[in-house]
Amino acid sequence: MQKRRKWLKIVIGISSLVLLTSCGVEARQLERLGLITAIGFDLKKENEIRGTVSVTKFDPMAKVMTNLISADANTLQTLRAEENLAIDQRLEMGQLRCVIYSKDLAEKGIIQLVNALNRDPTVGNMVYLTIAEKDTFSIISMDEKKIKVNIGTYLYNLIRQNVERELLISPTLQEFNHKFFDYGQDPVLPIVKVAKDKVAISGVALFNDDKMVARLSNDKLFYLKLLIDEYQTGSKELKFNRDEFKKIINVQGGQSYGEVYNKLFISIDNLRSITKIDLVNKKNLVFKIEVKMDSRLLETTNYLDLGKPANMKFIEKKINKEMESQIKKLLLFFQEKQVDPVGIGNEYMAHVRGKPISQKKWKELYKNAKFEVQVKNTLTKTGTMD
Repeated sequence: MQKRRKWLKIVIGISSLVLLTSCGVEARQLERLGLITAIGFDLKKENEIRGTVSVTKFDPMAKVMTNLISADANTLQTLRAEENLAIDQRLEMGQLRCVIYSKDLAEKGIIQLVNALNRDPTVGNMVYLTIAEKDTFSIISMDEKKIKVNIGTYLYNLIRQNVERELLISPTLQEFNHKFFDYGQDPVLPIVKVAKDKVAISGVALFNDDKMVARLSNDKLFYLKLLIDEYQTGSKELKFNRDEFKKIINVQGGQSYGEVYNKLFISIDNLRSITKIDLVNKKNLVFKIEVKMDSRLLETTNYLDLGKPANMKFIEKKINKEMESQIKKLLLFFQEKQVDPVGIGNEYMAHVRGKPISQKKWKELYKNAKFEVQVKNTLTKTGTMD
């Protein structure tokens, strides 16, 4: 028994020594590293880009500092080499959270820089890609005192919480690669800008191949998400002419309330959806887009008489008609800009037998595609009416 206790003490002592030694080695290594959390790329001039990195440094006193380093070059590897020459710590990409490309650069094409990330084994597939409305330096150099955290973490949290709330389509490196190398669907990336000492999402960049060719405003993101993905807990505000609802506006005491606006606004939430795209006429290239939804009527800017089932059906029809109109307009806009973020091409290619068509051939066919849109929304319950 005494021998067993003696050996147990020896084992515990050795384990403690190894653990403490390991911790010491880990700390010394960390002090020698500069952890890149965000990278920005600007088009400086033809054939030359400027890269700016936000680097987190650790000193022996356990203080965390952030440095900005910029360099000019033609490739990502040269940029990293130039940036390493400007810091006393070795730069590492393992903590990279977000990559930003300027609008000017995105319009020229970003696949060269994206592929450089793909070839770096230290860069994870879940890194977020974004487009700067202007230059990236003004974003990377944001004052940390104003955003309370380093810019890489801030951008990562900004995008992640909007993806989780179903307000944004996930812009990870993995998603971009999947859609870029898939001929039947084009990538989309969020656009960010500096607004009132903060960084905010101002829309979505639409890509043809690796080039940004158009943008989508925030108020249209709902319909893009509706076409691309399923909603689980989404929400949407819709605008109507108030006269359309005149027969179901509830007049109380001879007075109609809620006339601050000349429009009637309806807000729905708890929105769940499934979208199905079918090629119903291959010869004439007619696609049917069917959207099925369940939602809760949360709020209206006029009192509506919701006690009658017929009135609820009336509201459903109005919502359906408005959404059908907005979806049709959006699809025609995509067609005009020659972008296919929805994946219409995937549905077409699923019906092509034999040799797959080229991307160029699909783009030519896409110009003449026609769309039939049908929305079926069911209002399952009502919330608070203001």
